[in-house]
Amino acid sequence: MLPFLLPALVALSCNGGKGGDVAISDVQLTLSDVIPTVATVTWTTSEAVPSAVRYQTASRDLETAWSSADTSHSVVLLGVKPDTEVSYQVVAQATDGSGDETITDADTYTTGNLPSGLPATLVDGEGQDRWMLTTLIGATTGPILMNPDGDITWAYVDKRGLDTYRARALRDGSGVIYNAASVSGDPADNSELVKVSWDGKTEESIALPLLAHDFVELSDGTLTAIVVEFRDDAKGQPIRGDSLVEIAPDGTQTTVWSAWDCFDPETTPGDEPKIGWTFVNALDVTDDESAYIISVRNFSSIVHIDRATGACDWAIGGDVGTISLDGATYHHEHQFELVGDRLLVFDNAGLAFNKSRALEFNVDWEAGVATEVWRYEPDPTINGFVLGDVARFDDGDTLITWSVAGEIDRVDANGVPKWTLNTELGFAFGFMSLKTDLYE
Repeated sequence: MLPFLLPALVALSCNGGKGGDVAISDVQLTLSDVIPTVATVTWTTSEAVPSAVRYQTASRDLETAWSSADTSHSVVLLGVKPDTEVSYQVVAQATDGSGDETITDADTYTTGNLPSGLPATLVDGEGQDRWMLTTLIGATTGPILMNPDGDITWAYVDKRGLDTYRARALRDGSGVIYNAASVSGDPADNSELVKVSWDGKTEESIALPLLAHDFVELSDGTLTAIVVEFRDDAKGQPIRGDSLVEIAPDGTQTTVWSAWDCFDPETTPGDEPKIGWTFVNALDVTDDESAYIISVRNFSSIVHIDRATGACDWAIGGDVGTISLDGATYHHEHQFELVGDRLLVFDNAGLAFNKSRALEFNVDWEAGVATEVWRYEPDPTINGFVLGDVARFDDGDTLITWSVAGEIDRVDANGVPKWTLNTELGFAFGFMSLKTDLYE
């Protein structure tokens, strides 16, 4: 365990609070000794009602999710920078559904420091309004949470000696799950999916040999990950392909798709055999969870897989494309976002094969054509040869993660940068998970 500050315990003497018909008592706040920017608050209500904590710093007002209708309550306070004073109050809903609330008097605590070795961040511009859960790759490796201002408010250092490419908030709200894997070189036999609680005190690992870039969590808790798969060709030589493995909540692991189910290395050999045949590097799941969508780097194709049958229903662009590209083409793409007939892609290689960019296509499913409608190429250019991510917001802005450059840009619909974050030299970002609300 790293030498963090000793736990801080604050007990409040609360006799009902103010304003409602529910009494609040036994309020206690404990600062984590593992990640001391995180506090846990517990309390009791006289009636079984939803309850929450509202907390403020000099720059931000926050509110936890409402705990279930019970008399014993516990929540974690997230999103506060190190060495920051926080004011907080416990609030409980009235029993009659009137909207009245019982609110305790305000009390304060001060967060501790995060582990050493985290990079400083430099931000220019305004307009970023999302929390950013990503990973660090470099001298320090592991998942981090940044506030909309670009400050690191939570970090968990992984000591496995592997890389972390993706972090996601667990659907049950208990913490973060990330992958510890090796992708740049040979895949690792000791790779794992790692679950860590927000306070850093609980870690659970799921062994998954040959784990690759990405994974998703389904609504029932099933995890699906990209896993490297080796098979011999007709000459007995190993071919590095990929599969999708589902891990059920009870721990059962099932291979639900293999690249060999849809493609033949003899007829579609891919374009960079030194690093593998298919090299699947990004994974998404449709809203109804009936299909997976993957980025196949060495085909420069984005492929839709029926979850029940493993059939490859369609592919956009590249060597196996059933839907062609009109305008720009992407090469060795990584993350993407497909919503309806709009496809947003992080194009790693670009036209000149020495620069990366973000591309948007409008997909005409009947005609089988995806037409370029927007692009963003930074000036000066960035060569993001691995990783990279894109996300579109409702206002038309796009967040672009230039992973290996350690840079994140928010640009408007006209391609004008509004907000930029840079890290210190020697650090890279993994894939990005965005949250409007920390407790959504």
